[in-house]
Amino acid sequence: MKISIMLVILLLLGGCSGTPVQYHSEREIPAGPGLLSGADGAYLYQR
Repeated sequence: MKISIMLVILLLLGGCSGTPVQYHSEREIPAGPGLLSGADGAYLYQR
């Protein structure tokens, strides 16, 4: 019984040591180059 309780506590505390993840929404356009944009990440045209 004691071993199972210690294992549960160890697993719960083990999840606290992770590294933070930078969140961005799936609905937003990500930064950087795209299909029609150049290396600048912006679509430019000249007349």
